[in-house]
Amino acid sequence: MLILIAKFRTKPERRKEMMEMSRGMLGPSRGEEGCIVYEFLQDPFDPDSFTFYEKWRSRKDLDLHFEEPHFKDFEKRFPDLIEGPESVVAYEVSGESVIA
Repeated sequence: MLILIAKFRTKPERRKEMMEMSRGMLGPSRGEEGCIVYEFLQDPFDPDSFTFYEKWRSRKDLDLHFEEPHFKDFEKRFPDLIEGPESVVAYEVSGESVIA
């Protein structure tokens, strides 16, 4: 399993556009083969900071996601909407357990 965490800041004047564009990624991405979790989160203390939290069955499934038309469109528009560098980190994990 692969967990991807992508963090970034949007330009304040482009926040609404970023939220609409990212909301449009949820349905198609969640419907992809190999997608376990696909979340778009806004920092409650900084409305211009966002995180994509994703769980994929494998790196191959994530790579296929990167080739999907909806991702290609997002990737093309994304740089104009953010300020500063984004952080994208992937973790390969062998399993998970529930902590209650």
